[in-house]
Amino acid sequence: MRSAAIWLLAACSGGDGGVDLTGVYRVDVAVGSSPCGNDAPLTPFPPFLKFAKDEFFGQDYFKYDGCMDEAGVDCGSTGGLFTGFFEPISNGWKGVVTSSSGTPASCALTYFEQTATLKDGKLVIDGSTHSETAAVSDCEPEEAEERGRDMPCEEHERVDATKLP
Repeated sequence: MRSAAIWLLAACSGGDGGVDLTGVYRVDVAVGSSPCGNDAPLTPFPPFLKFAKDEFFGQDYFKYDGCMDEAGVDCGSTGGLFTGFFEPISNGWKGVVTSSSGTPASCALTYFEQTATLKDGKLVIDGSTHSETAAVSDCEPEEAEERGRDMPCEEHERVDATKLP
């Protein structure tokens, strides 16, 4: 399988910027669907999230862990680098990962996009995975990037949370 963290370096090489997402958040709502369409409560889901800033080749990005306590101590990893938020956007950050596997005759393409926005202490994480298997001239992650959200939506997740003091 080939993966590419799109926007990782190209779109985010501008250094620091964007909203600071660091901190612990109380999860108010966590819903999702697979396939996309009828979101329902995600259970079990950690009651708290802890955001931290990290660095990859000199580029800042944000990642988060699910936590069982509001102190943000009893936490488990949720994916780190490949589910990070690398690109500053209005009121938050965005992360995109693409992948491909197989042969040109039968190439599995995947496009994962998520955003984390923070406004007035309210955090919204929204992510979706789009994928399909197709015959392509070159089975590379760039093909998944090009198709992006035009591919069928396989999974959706949304988390609403409140930042703790």
